[in-house]
Amino acid sequence: MSENTRAGRAPARTLALILGLLLVAALGAAAVAMQAQAQGAPPEELSEEELLSRITAAPENAPDFSATVTVEQTLVPEGLLGASQGNANAASGPRSARIWHSGPDQFRAELQGQNGDQIFVKNGSKVSSYDGAENTLRTGEKPETGEEQRPEQAASPEKINEILAEISPTSDLRTGPPVEVADRWAYPLTLEPKDKSLTLVERAEAFVDAEAFVPLSFELYAENVPEPVVRYAASDFRVGDVPDDRFRIETPPGAEVVPMEEHGEERGEEGHDREPQQVASVEEAQGLVGFPVEQLATAPGGRELLEIRVTGSEAVIQTYGSGWGTVTLVQKPESAEESRADEPREETSSREEDGRGGEFQVPTVDLGGVEAKEISTPIGTALSWNADGVTYRLVGSVPAAELEEAARGLLR
Repeated sequence: MSENTRAGRAPARTLALILGLLLVAALGAAAVAMQAQAQGAPPEELSEEELLSRITAAPENAPDFSATVTVEQTLVPEGLLGASQGNANAASGPRSARIWHSGPDQFRAELQGQNGDQIFVKNGSKVSSYDGAENTLRTGEKPETGEEQRPEQAASPEKINEILAEISPTSDLRTGPPVEVADRWAYPLTLEPKDKSLTLVERAEAFVDAEAFVPLSFELYAENVPEPVVRYAASDFRVGDVPDDRFRIETPPGAEVVPMEEHGEERGEEGHDREPQQVASVEEAQGLVGFPVEQLATAPGGRELLEIRVTGSEAVIQTYGSGWGTVTLVQKPESAEESRADEPREETSSREEDGRGGEFQVPTVDLGGVEAKEISTPIGTALSWNADGVTYRLVGSVPAAELEEAARGLLR
């Protein structure tokens, strides 16, 4: 795999992280940030390279900890993101949760809400997710690493550290001597795109804990927007052993227990597990899946197709361009649930309750006979639509008009 290909994947995952943070706030999961009490003399100063090296190693080396974390974003109006995901009661305002972390394979997040608590637990290969509003407990095996991840995973400490490390090749990095952040020593870190003409992101700022090397805070800025559009912060951070029983979840009284929807590997025709793989062409991808695979006729800004992957769930992921301006196209078979979502409703197909008795318009755009849902924000655009039994997702840190034109070219 070329250096450009590896660099191209990081911005797409960065935007996925950002959208993951929005989903965390909207769907009631948790993101991770920490504050704690600093003790002793300031730690040693680190170069940018050494700091990134320790951030990369943190998922394996970080001590056990617990914290209360708050996520806030101003990209999408309250309730709108939830409606686009089929959850009209979701909110995108500040949300707080309690988290526990122990090693790379144990994580727990709890969010208390008016309609019921939400809990996510990862314990080795087992994962559990409880929705108090529905009194439903979903259980399953650990999802494989891939593009399609649950919001709880997208904003885990490991994922945030991974993104910070991977975007460094396409960023100008600045760090400085350690400072006290809420009485805890932390390293300031700022990342700016090397070529700002390719992205709507202005910069990202973080404070990285000087002991655990995980972010204590994170803020993302869009061009021409003075305040951060995404931020998280935390309080009540504690380092110390977390009991194993914290990563087990008992079935609440009267709760329905159902299997968690599988992500990752699927069984092939001969019963063998299908591994995600990189392929050399659209034609090769077509030979591995059971639906028509399309390629963008013209990607925004003339970006080149640099990578094609086929995941275990038969999704085909195409990466166009490199750097912060990467555009990603995901195609997969349309599910029955997605098909029903497109059917006309009795009153109106594009309005939902906002959870406060009002209604709002779910954004849609005409792609030339096909209606697509569109989330346009100061840092990027996401389009989603169904056509001929295939679900399409097109995402990039580019203006909405550029992404819409690329989508229309795909459907001609």
